[in-house]
Amino acid sequence: MSDKTAAVKTLSFLVVTIGLYLLLWQTILTRADFPVYYYARLIELLGIGLFIALALSTPMRFEEMGIVTDKVTLFRSLALGGCAALFACCFFAALGAFSGSSPLFSLHVGGDISRVTYILVAPLQEVLAKSVMYYSFELCFGREHPFLIVLMSAIVFGIFHVVYGIRMMLLAMALTLLTGWMFRRVRCVWGCALAHFAFGFLPACFGLA
Repeated sequence: MSDKTAAVKTLSFLVVTIGLYLLLWQTILTRADFPVYYYARLIELLGIGLFIALALSTPMRFEEMGIVTDKVTLFRSLALGGCAALFACCFFAALGAFSGSSPLFSLHVGGDISRVTYILVAPLQEVLAKSVMYYSFELCFGREHPFLIVLMSAIVFGIFHVVYGIRMMLLAMALTLLTGWMFRRVRCVWGCALAHFAFGFLPACFGLA
């Protein structure tokens, strides 16, 4: 299969996935009042479906998708993700101290089961956002347009967070811009997953969510 054919299929699957998500969201919203936790799981189920569809119909190169990598690249990715996580910790600690949250830090985070499973959800979402979405846009636009690819990935990831409101959409886009830059520098998804977990989980620990 040529890269052009793979790109056309990839773009088609992306459009169908986004359209299906928005349709299901609107349909569910008008008929029932489910917690946002269920919409997050819907995103992940559709993302897994997209992954399977691409695996069956396009040549998926796991090394280029950043899932399988050598030890040096993995270490560099985790180091970069660790720096982002450390920055997140310091940033949210400063915000928590400024807002006067008490206690300043607690691992006993209130909320639904999504908080408990976030250590698994964050890596899964990064695999879907980078190894599927970012890689898909590369097939569509070519690697010579990295900034467009990062921007499009951020926009689509933001769209999938529409159920959380405009603020969360913008935050999700900002996070995807950061992890997209990280993925472009070190082609490994696991450091991105570490940064994603830190920025998604720590705000609640510091009383900011």
